[in-house]
Amino acid sequence: MPTRAFLYDATATDHSVSLDAQTMTALHDRQLLWVDVGEYSEDELRQVGAFLKLNRESVYNLLQSERRPRLDNYGDYFQLTVSTIQDEDGKYSLVQLQFVVLPNCILTVHKQSVAFLESFDQRVKADSQLGELDAPAFLAALLDWHITSYFRIIEQFEAAVDKIDAHALRARHTRDLLTELAKLRQRVGFVRQMLTPHREVYAALARPDFQMLSISDSAAHYSLLNDRLNRAIDAVENARELLVSSFDIFTTQTTLRTNEVMKVLTLASFIWFPASVIVSIAAMLLRTPVDALHTRGFWVMTFAIVGIGIFTLAAARLRRWI
Repeated sequence: MPTRAFLYDATATDHSVSLDAQTMTALHDRQLLWVDVGEYSEDELRQVGAFLKLNRESVYNLLQSERRPRLDNYGDYFQLTVSTIQDEDGKYSLVQLQFVVLPNCILTVHKQSVAFLESFDQRVKADSQLGELDAPAFLAALLDWHITSYFRIIEQFEAAVDKIDAHALRARHTRDLLTELAKLRQRVGFVRQMLTPHREVYAALARPDFQMLSISDSAAHYSLLNDRLNRAIDAVENARELLVSSFDIFTTQTTLRTNEVMKVLTLASFIWFPASVIVSIAAMLLRTPVDALHTRGFWVMTFAIVGIGIFTLAAARLRRWI
């Protein structure tokens, strides 16, 4: 996605603009410029940085990949790095998203598409009053969507765990539940690894000594965002506990099914044991059992074997062993 600039104007219609000196000069308090840079080259990003008059170190940090979530204050503006997750057919990958918050302007930089940014942009289908917001307030709105994206992933976890539990509780199942649980465990671990480092960043944004936000009308929003992030982390921990509970259900059901199989095998061996004894005794006492006793001896042994089997099954049923 190429670099694009969109102007939210509370005094006129929101519209796309070209990124030039005239646009920056004409910005006023009831306008907000959002510059989004995606799939960029190094030269393109340096040009945008030069146009917005960013610090050299700031541009250098924007060019770095796979940075830990962090907050940098450059005096007139601040820069924020967060991590988001891209889901491709059940496989998670890290997407780094960087914000630069300037007066009446916010810059977002990312190498790959960011789902929650696209969702935010698509929700604004008509003229809005986002121009009334200052840049910190607009950042708070985007960060709220950032946390929401993690909550949606957690909801998918919980739905998947519920399906596994329902399948595991069936008398018979054909799915490899242990493999599915292992995959979910890896995904939960990945999400937790990506989400937890944001604590220090969101806490820093909510601190009253961070002057660029403390003087903004949106200062209270960052305290709420910090609380919401902590709830998201707690939700991930809860998802891990659900997986442990699901594994317990799986192992319990497996044990029960194994016990049933062993019960049947034990009962079968108990039924056939008297039969083998009867046949063995008859073979020892009678040289030719069938010829000597004619067919009567055969049927006597058969009825004895069947009778013992029926009696054993009835006794097992009466005692609720089966």
